[in-house]
Amino acid sequence: MTDVTCAIIRNKDEKVLIVQRGERSDHPFKWEFPGGKTLHGESHEDCIIREIKEELDLDIAVCELLEPVEYDYGFKHIRLIPFICKASGTEPVLGEHIAYRWVEPRELSGVDFQEADICVAEKYLKYIELQNSQEKDF
Repeated sequence: MTDVTCAIIRNKDEKVLIVQRGERSDHPFKWEFPGGKTLHGESHEDCIIREIKEELDLDIAVCELLEPVEYDYGFKHIRLIPFICKASGTEPVLGEHIAYRWVEPRELSGVDFQEADICVAEKYLKYIELQNSQEKDF
């Protein structure tokens, strides 16, 4: 199993960054939360910061870790480790992806994500729901 980190990057408007994979990828034209494989000896948090800088030229602040998702694609088995992050305030510069969008959280369920990212989106929506219900309790 390969450890892969991903970032749920939120901007000041609480929109979430998603990126689209290219034609020659394992999952052509599917959308995903950006990230990548953890290197030997690298922490997951260091990995996500490095990957986002390399792929999107963005500086991020890691805010919270969500529960990892394990997914078997048949040709690869991954443990996707999602981090909720804040964007630095700049727009991404695409290096590996063909497109990006900032979406409202409620739009995530309609995105054509690759399979493991669907699970991450569902976890994030549950996280938001829990946060909102806790705020109402106060």
